[in-house]
Amino acid sequence: MSAFHFLRPEYLLLLLPAWALVWWLLHQQNDETKWKKVIDSKLLKHLLLKPDSKHAKIAAPWHLGVVLSLLIIAVSGPSWKLKATPFTQDDTKIAFVLSVKKSMLTTDIMPNRLSRASIKIEDLMAKRSDTQAALFAYSGTSHLVLPLTNDHSIIKTFSQALDPSIMPLEGDDIQGALFLAKKELDSKGSTIIVVTDSISPSNAKLVMKNGFGDDLNVILWQIASSSLSSVSDFKSAASILDAHYVPYAGDNSDVTKISSLIDKNFKNAAQNDDRKYEDGGYWLVPIIFLLLLMWARQGFIAELWRRS
Repeated sequence: MSAFHFLRPEYLLLLLPAWALVWWLLHQQNDETKWKKVIDSKLLKHLLLKPDSKHAKIAAPWHLGVVLSLLIIAVSGPSWKLKATPFTQDDTKIAFVLSVKKSMLTTDIMPNRLSRASIKIEDLMAKRSDTQAALFAYSGTSHLVLPLTNDHSIIKTFSQALDPSIMPLEGDDIQGALFLAKKELDSKGSTIIVVTDSISPSNAKLVMKNGFGDDLNVILWQIASSSLSSVSDFKSAASILDAHYVPYAGDNSDVTKISSLIDKNFKNAAQNDDRKYEDGGYWLVPIIFLLLLMWARQGFIAELWRRS
């Protein structure tokens, strides 16, 4: 129930006038208060007959208050679970931001870092058959290679074809790549995966300074051996970008971790979107209906508005 909330909480303000009405009705039915104005209080206690507590019934205004409260709560949209989607399609969107610098040809990871990065991307896509993915490449300049697509085979083909020799300039324009990826995704719950062998914390600061923001999930995927790449730089950049850092793994544990981070981010975004939540107010309808049946009892309405 940690996700419990109201879809339309402003309607809860109606509880104030509802219980103000209940208080006024109860005050109207208070015989002792009314008779104190015309009869001495010492004499009044001997004249008034109090109902037998064993047979006393709940005053009608209290009953009205319960019904009104339940109605208001129902209209306010209590919700605690996400809507069940009619399709099994994965709605997550990811963008691969692949470094195509000359350093990515280093062979500390065979056959080289760039080829291994392409293989890792292929492995991740194999785990997420319905996920839409886009591909970006950067070195001294940043470029959109493929827009969002469900065709994972073409992502594999284009990532394998990337090479530092085809890049216009040598450098590290990760700032431009991140902003291109953000523009392409443009939706909450999406994930940007930076696939690189190195990252500069100063460049990460520049990205944030220029208004990148933290509304998108970012993962820094280190494709290099830890002995030849600065882990501290990755961790510092991850802290600056509010990103997740995932080191290279010889097995598929890094792929599994990134896939779970994508799912977690999408779920968190969905939990903050009221449109994805199921309105649970209808569960209160049978209870309200049963309580309203009591209003058919002879004399109930008269009791509700009775004046002393």
